Amino acid sequence: MNSAPLTTDELVSSETGDGLLLFDADCPFCRRSVRWLLAHERPESRLRIAGLKSPVSRRLGEHFQIDFSGTDSIWYIADGELSRNSDAAWRLATRLQGEWQRISALRRVPRALRERTYRFIGDHRHRLAFLGADRLESHERWLTSLTPALCRRCGLPPNLADES
Repeated sequence: MNSAPLTTDELVSSETGDGLLLFDADCPFCRRSVRWLLAHERPESRLRIAGLKSPVSRRLGEHFQIDFSGTDSIWYIADGELSRNSDAAWRLATRLQGEWQRISALRRVPRALRERTYRFIGDHRHRLAFLGADRLESHERWLTSLTPALCRRCGLPPNLADES
């Protein structure tokens, strides 16, 4: 039996993912927001990320019958549920550590108000971010394919996994 501690690569492998965030990887504001989320996530959380225009998003889009690349929303998949916009934001906030988790109280705000606020920020996101936010495709949490284990952990059918 090997008692050596797990390496960073082992800790964030696709086998350990427990939620999936789809976002506009071309948007500097979105990239900065995702980096912030990953930096403040609880240590036991293993959120995986992918761009709206990625092969992973296309595969999931076929399953959910949504063209993710044609949206400017964030989408969060966990426990077999697909959440969008402000619903995704407050569900993602439950993954945060410490006092940051209080952001999840957004779920108590009436949905119509949450959505209007989300849309306002979304419509102005290009003005809210500085240029040059680093791309995330090389980030250790970036997902390039769906594995059967990740599908199970996210509550998705195993047949969505990419064939090896």
